[in-house]
Amino acid sequence: MYLRSDSAAGVRFFAALREGRGLRPSARAAGVGKTTAYRWLREAFMDLRAGGCSVEKAQAELGYVSARMRQWDADFVKAPVGRRHHLAVEQDVEDTFWRCFLGGDTLEVARRAVGVSRATAYRWWWQRFVRLRQEGLSARAVARVLRVPPIRVKTWESRRRRAAQRAQRERTAADRQAVRQSARHAELLLRRRAPRSDVEIRDTQYWQLMRSGMTNTAACKILGVTRRTGSQIRARYRRQTMPAQRAVPPSGRYLSLRERLQIADLLRLGCSMRAIAHQLGRSPSTIKRELDRHRDEHGRYLPQSADHAARQQRHRPRQHKLVANPQLRKLVQRKLNRCWSPDQISGWLRLTYPDDPTMCLCPETIYRALLVPGGQGACTSATAPNCAPADASASPGG
Repeated sequence: MYLRSDSAAGVRFFAALREGRGLRPSARAAGVGKTTAYRWLREAFMDLRAGGCSVEKAQAELGYVSARMRQWDADFVKAPVGRRHHLAVEQDVEDTFWRCFLGGDTLEVARRAVGVSRATAYRWWWQRFVRLRQEGLSARAVARVLRVPPIRVKTWESRRRRAAQRAQRERTAADRQAVRQSARHAELLLRRRAPRSDVEIRDTQYWQLMRSGMTNTAACKILGVTRRTGSQIRARYRRQTMPAQRAVPPSGRYLSLRERLQIADLLRLGCSMRAIAHQLGRSPSTIKRELDRHRDEHGRYLPQSADHAARQQRHRPRQHKLVANPQLRKLVQRKLNRCWSPDQISGWLRLTYPDDPTMCLCPETIYRALLVPGGQGACTSATAPNCAPADASASPGG
């Protein structure tokens, strides 16, 4: 099938190209071959040049620089109107035809003046009618400019509407298919190409030598590789000499890398947040929070960076509030001694210290300190309304 550049695969290809990937990785991500990728790239380059962009600006817009663009620019200079078939009539011949026709000559006289067939003249006539209608002119105004008979105007207008409806149905079907394939596209991005057997054996031997206590230089000398190769092996596996940690199965509570890749793909396809949430089986608010937290300064959503940032934030290495802030723990303990509920304490802190986030707590934090065994910053509370007040400076867990 002849894939168009505005299809879902084309959208994925150009998005991957703008993200900094090469042409071949972008073509693999879109599921097309290198020939199709170059054809799409040439069409987009010609469109940008026809729109008034320079060669440098077109390269920056596409996010790709190739030596082939010099030849494409030379082709554009020869035929500035854009993509024309190699068997099409020259542009100056068509311009002469329109000067004759719009000057008052009939269609037959104009086509004989330039030496083209009657079918070619009718095709130009029809294409000019469609182009003017797409620019917003009414059918009556176009008929007056092009001197189209009323019966032919009715026929052409019906034909144009059927073609527009058919194109709209094809675009809608392509968009639906692209959305359905987003999960498969994310899975393909997650798969890594299997390493060659000799490379895998070399890496295994390298890690065995490193865990035995050897340095990088000694291990590389035994394997017969350079020290830079050893550094590349460590960088590839993102570890030094420790064995790989056991993979933790996803709990489903947090977004996974596959879901983030699918979010980025659906965003490129123009899906709304609710449509993305429907495809992932998540809440729309979850998608909104994910996009608000992990967009960069240019408004782009990068799934790999978002997943790394989420993992770092999930570790939460900071100290518990009730442990790090003795004054806050003292206030909470005092209110608990007076038999206040955690909701009342949280509301009182929010009203008393509205501009100090370090002195605010949610009720769940207080409940965890009270009920979870070994909870950080544990507080004590009486279980009866007529309890005797405890010491205000009670230590955690006391």
